[in-house]
Amino acid sequence: GKSTKFKKIDDSIHKEHYDRMHQKLTQNPHYAKKMVRVRSKTVEPVIGTLVNFTNMKRVNTRGIKNANKHVLMAALTYNLKKYLKFITKKTKTKAGIVCENETKAQTLLKTAFTDLKSWFLSALFFTNYNFNSKKNLA
Repeated sequence: GKSTKFKKIDDSIHKEHYDRMHQKLTQNPHYAKKMVRVRSKTVEPVIGTLVNFTNMKRVNTRGIKNANKHVLMAALTYNLKKYLKFITKKTKTKAGIVCENETKAQTLLKTAFTDLKSWFLSALFFTNYNFNSKKNLA
């Protein structure tokens, strides 16, 4: 302010954790490099995919509830994408291709039912139904 000649910076309640982490990373450069590699493999691709492909650059909703809903749906789509890649594997042999074609039909049915279930649950979960509403019939 106008009456003081200095600025005051308050510490976070997590300052001791930050200090411990900083000390651990500066004392052991091998550990720091390992953690950078782990982060670049696990966290950053997820954030990049969410930002680039699921409209997470900007949340165009009002309120914490709607923003939370937006993030949950983006995470759900990311997890479904990962799950679909996990259950469909590429094969090179003819026997594997025949088996793959049979499992594709099962996979399509699974995803159709999963989509239907998630649509139904999202319709129930994200809308406010008032089941105990009393109507005035007079």
